[in-house]
Amino acid sequence: MKKRSGYLPVLLLLSLALSVPAQADSGKEKFEKECSGCHTIGGGDSGGPDLSGVAGKRPADWLERIIVEPDKLTAEKDPVQLDLVKKYGGEMPNLGLSRKDARKIIAYLQEISPAAPPAAASGAVPPPEPAPKAMETVVTPELVALGKALFTGDKPFTNGGAPCAACHSFGYSGVTWGALAADLSARTEAVGEPGLRGMLKSLNFPIMRKTYAGKPLTDEEIAALVVFAKDAVARKAPPAGRYFPAAGVGIFVCLIVGLMLYQRRIR
Repeated sequence: MKKRSGYLPVLLLLSLALSVPAQADSGKEKFEKECSGCHTIGGGDSGGPDLSGVAGKRPADWLERIIVEPDKLTAEKDPVQLDLVKKYGGEMPNLGLSRKDARKIIAYLQEISPAAPPAAASGAVPPPEPAPKAMETVVTPELVALGKALFTGDKPFTNGGAPCAACHSFGYSGVTWGALAADLSARTEAVGEPGLRGMLKSLNFPIMRKTYAGKPLTDEEIAALVVFAKDAVARKAPPAGRYFPAAGVGIFVCLIVGLMLYQRRIR
């Protein structure tokens, strides 16, 4: 028994050593899982702003709030938040992250992209490296048609996800019957192709995370939806009126009433 007990300190040390990398990477893992769909660090704006140097530009408590409760910042008319909402076409979704998780993400941002580097001896600050040019998808009639079919549900997604039009409309394309969530026209125009591609890849919005759990979009489907959106934004077609079955019933009733009145006049 004494010999066995001698191994316990060694086992404890090993377990602690193995746990350190996981703790150190937790902020990075959280960022990649929760944030990278809309944000880059040094790669330029996407669905949201490039976060390079943000830890040096904004106070940590403000960063914590925008991660945990962006909706409250908007309600309080925080000027920075209102500018972001205006620039990117919408409020960052509340992902349900805890303050502990938010602090891990902030610590990672502080580590990977601290405040701007000190100026050189001459006093000049070196210019930032240019962000890599985002790949643009070529618009073709075939991809536009495929994207619209996927959006409306005429063609089902490969992995069984719900069609976009079940919740969203896209006024620029004339697709206007989804009313449970925002019209995507202005949002797409604001974030551009990189932002839209990132959002479709991550599907990192509270309702979408549940709806598409285990049902990710394929690269081909993402490309088709992006092209459909780009084409719609370029055309900006006037919104088509929403069609309700009740409208057809109403027209039918009016015809019947009109016919009855006409018959009475003949008599």
